[in-house]
Amino acid sequence: MSFDRSLARCSFCGRHTSEVRRMIAGPGAAYICDECLQICNDILHDPTPFSTQALELASRPPVVIAAPQALGLERPAHSAEPTRSITLEIEQKQQGMTLILHQLHYFEDYFELHYLWIRPPLMAGFSFVPRIIFFLKDNTGAQWTGERGGMLLARPELASGPNNAVYQGNARFKPLPNREARVLTIRAADPLGQFEETPPQPWHYDVHLTV
Repeated sequence: MSFDRSLARCSFCGRHTSEVRRMIAGPGAAYICDECLQICNDILHDPTPFSTQALELASRPPVVIAAPQALGLERPAHSAEPTRSITLEIEQKQQGMTLILHQLHYFEDYFELHYLWIRPPLMAGFSFVPRIIFFLKDNTGAQWTGERGGMLLARPELASGPNNAVYQGNARFKPLPNREARVLTIRAADPLGQFEETPPQPWHYDVHLTV
C-alpha cells in the first residue's frame, strides 16, 4: 500500500517534513532529517566516547511512528508472502496490560509472531522505544530468544481512551521450527516492568502448531 511521505517524521527528533530542509527515508517508517544527520556525522568524527552531542541524542524521548490508518492488523509488507500462517487470537492480562498474540507467519527461512500490546501510556523521557522481549521453545527442545528485524507501531486509533495506549508489533525469529514441532511455548516480558514496585511476571502461552 502507498504511504504519504509528506506525513513522515524524523525518527531522531520527531519533526515533520515541513519543519526541516531535507528528510532521508530509510526502511519501513524510519526517517532522519538533515540536522540530525549532521549531529550523527559530528559524533562519528568526535574522539570523545561520550560527547555532549552523543549524550543529548541518546537522552531524547523515543519517537514511535504511528501506522497508517488503513493498515489494520495486516502483516507489514515484505518482499515475499508467507508460506504458512497460523491465526492465534489468544490474550492474557496482568497489571493493567494486555498482550494479544495475533498470528504466526512462516517464511522461507524465518517466522514472525504478530501481536498487540495494550498498556497505560508511557511517560515522556524514556531513552528507548518500548519493546516486548520473547523467549520461545518448542516440544523438540529448539529455542529462540529476543527478536530480530521486528517492529513496533503506535496505534492510537485503537485505544479506547486516554488511559491506555495500543502498540502493534511483530518479532522475527530464525530458523524455522522443526517439522516435528507440535507445541510452541511462548514467554514474553516487558523490560520496563522491572522498574515497577511489583514487577509483572512474564506472559506464558502454549501454542499448538497445526500440521
